Amino acid sequence: MGQLPSNVYLSQDSASVTQKDIPVFVPDRRLVHFDLKGAPPKIDYLQQLIPLIVQLGGTGLLIEYEDMFPYEGDLKSISASNHYTRAEIRSLLNVAEAYKLEVIPLVQTFGHLEYALKLPQFSHLRENPAVPQAVCPSQNESFVLIQNLVDQVREHLASFLNLLFTLYLHIGCDEVFHMAECAICSLKPKDDLFLSHVHRVASYVNNKYKVKPIIWDDMLRHMTAATLDDAKLGDIVEPMVWVYAEDVYRFAGSYVFDRYAQVFPSFWISSSFKGAFGETLIVPDISRHLENNLNWLDVGRTESPKFRQGLRGIAITGWQRYDHFSNLCELLPAAIPSLAVNLLTTSRGYYNQSLAPSLYKALSCQKAPRYEKIPDLRTSRSDRFLHEKMTMCFFPGAPFFKSTARILRLEKEIEEYVILTTKRKGWLTDYSVRHNYSSPARIDELLRDLPYLSGSLNAVAKQTMDILKNIFDVHTISEWMEQKLLPLFEKLDRIQMDAATLRSQKYWPVRPLKLFDRWQQYGLHFNHFFNVNETQSSTHH
Repeated sequence: MGQLPSNVYLSQDSASVTQKDIPVFVPDRRLVHFDLKGAPPKIDYLQQLIPLIVQLGGTGLLIEYEDMFPYEGDLKSISASNHYTRAEIRSLLNVAEAYKLEVIPLVQTFGHLEYALKLPQFSHLRENPAVPQAVCPSQNESFVLIQNLVDQVREHLASFLNLLFTLYLHIGCDEVFHMAECAICSLKPKDDLFLSHVHRVASYVNNKYKVKPIIWDDMLRHMTAATLDDAKLGDIVEPMVWVYAEDVYRFAGSYVFDRYAQVFPSFWISSSFKGAFGETLIVPDISRHLENNLNWLDVGRTESPKFRQGLRGIAITGWQRYDHFSNLCELLPAAIPSLAVNLLTTSRGYYNQSLAPSLYKALSCQKAPRYEKIPDLRTSRSDRFLHEKMTMCFFPGAPFFKSTARILRLEKEIEEYVILTTKRKGWLTDYSVRHNYSSPARIDELLRDLPYLSGSLNAVAKQTMDILKNIFDVHTISEWMEQKLLPLFEKLDRIQMDAATLRSQKYWPVRPLKLFDRWQQYGLHFNHFFNVNETQSSTHH
C-alpha cells in the first residue's frame, strides 16, 4: 500500500482524516457479478465486456446462472426455454480464460430457489407450501436437489481444465425469508436450522470439489461469535458481507466484523454498480454507487487487519432482478458507465482526477476537452447518470445507454401530461369520464400535445427494439418494453379513448347528475342515509 495521491475523494465519514494518514486500499480480488436470472444478454455481448473488465482492473467474474443454465436429467424442467447452451457457456468461459479471469459460479442453495420451487415437480420441497422461496432443510430430498444443482454447474465448469475457477464456489444462502414454518422445522430454532443446513451444503462442496464455499452474510449478522464458532463454519466457508447503501456501517456495523474475525480467517465484501436502489429503475444513479464503493474501501481498509488472512476480495454486483418474480432492474448496457467508474475506483483504491485517462479510454470516448476531467459525482448530482458526459463515448451497449436519457425525459413528459390532463384540469377527470359529462372544446384543448407524445413514444419504442436486438433476445426486449414503455402507451391510449367518448356526446342531462351507484361497496349507504329512491341513485354511463 502507498499514500493517497493528491485530490483524492474520500467518503464523507473520512473527511476529518488527513490524506497523508490514509493509505490506498485495493482488494486483491475484484469480481464483477454477472446476474443472468433476468435479461440475460447474448453471449457475444458478455464476451465484449470481458476485455473492458480487465482494462478497468477486474480480476474475476462471479456468475449466477439460475434458470439460464442448461440443466439436464431431473433438473431439465428448471431451465428457462431460452437458456444458454453448453457451447455458449464454454465460449464465454474460454474468453474469460484467455484474459486470465478467475471464474466463481454462484448457486443458491437455501433461499432464492423460486426458479425450481415454483414448479409442481419440486413444490413439495418448499418450507412454506404457499411460497416458493426457500427449501425445507428437514427433507433429505431438498439436499438431493441442492447436490444436483451444484454438481451440474460445477462439473460442467470442471470440463475446462485450465480455467481459474477452482478455488471457490458461492453457495448463496441470503434472504432465507421462510424458515421453521413446516411441521418438522417449527420444532427447531431458526439459527440452528440455518447453520446446520449451511454446514451440510458447505461440507459437501468442500469435500467433493476441494473448494472453499462463499456465503452471503446477512443471515449471520445477528448471531454471536460463540454461536458461529459452535456451528464450525469458520473452517469451511468464507462470508461475503454485502451492503449496497452508501453508509455501510449503518447495516453492518464494526461489531459485525469483530464477531466474524473471531470465527473466520478471512472475509469478502460486496458492493454494487446496478440493481440496488430501486426494483424498476432504467439507469443506475452512479453517484450513489460510487459512494457505496468508496465507503467499502474505507471499511475494508479498517476491518481487514482484524482477520488473520485479511480481506479476500470484493464482488461488485449488478443485479438484474431483486428475485425471480420481480420486474427487471436496469439493463446491463445501461449500467456500463457505472461499472467502469466503480470497478476502476476499487481497482485503484481512490477516485480522483488521475483516473480520467483510464476511464475514458476504457469507455472508448473521443478526444475532447470534456474528457480531460473526471466526472464530478461527489459534489454535484446534476449528471448523476453521466448522460451528458458520455455523449461521445462508444463502449459496448452505448447506444442503449444514451437512449435511456431520452426515455427518462419522455417518461417525465408523459407523466406530467397525464397528471395535468386527468387531475389538474377539470374536463377529463375520472368524474368526467364516469358521467360522460364534459366540454368538447375543452377536450380538444387538452388533446393538443397528445399526437406529439404518442409519436415520440412510438419512435422511442422502435429505436429500442433496433438497438437491443444485438444484445438481447426477443423475450427480454419484449419484457423490458412491456414493463417500461407499455404503461406509457396505455396511459396515452386511455386519454385518447376517454376523450373520444366524451367528444361523441351531443346532448347532456340537467343537473344534478345521477348519484354514484357503488358507494355501498365502501360501506357508504347514500340511499339509506339520505332516503334516496333507486331511480335517483343510478349513475348514467
